[in-house]
Amino acid sequence: MSDGLYTIGELARRTGLPVRTIRFWSDRGVLPPTGRSAGGYRLYDEAAVTRLGLVRMLRELGVGLEAVQEVLARRVTVAEVARLQLRTVDAELRALRARRAVLSLISERGTSNEETLMLHRLSRISAAERREIVAEFVSGTFDGIELDGDAAVIADWMRELPDSPRPSRWRRGWSWPS
Repeated sequence: MSDGLYTIGELARRTGLPVRTIRFWSDRGVLPPTGRSAGGYRLYDEAAVTRLGLVRMLRELGVGLEAVQEVLARRVTVAEVARLQLRTVDAELRALRARRAVLSLISERGTSNEETLMLHRLSRISAAERREIVAEFVSGTFDGIELDGDAAVIADWMRELPDSPRPSRWRRGWSWPS
């Protein structure tokens, strides 16, 4: 370190990040150098160390470089980016739960290739499509019949696929549709 400035190598040792990552972020404008050495090497000050910590945290949380740059330019707040990222993670979790439910059912039941493909297709439809299919089925099948407690089971099923699609998850033998 000279005059409170760090080379990329020193910054890498200080932060534990690879030199190539710091160089990449610097080249993308996320971490511009404070200055240059007489030999043309990039130099970074203490503020860059702090900035690098924020960039690293946001990237580890899955935030894209474009959004990181928006935060650093103060066009959006970290809270706004976090809310958006949270919605993304929630969508990924729903997709993973659906994938897990299909894999669980396939592994436990030993389904045929046709059943496997149908289960996979069913798991990929949106919640709105699933609600529409179920609503059509329920209205066509149970039109004029009072469902009592089963209505709650159907409403629960329409919201999300179960993590473990076994009949034991449902009252009165309701199971994940196959």
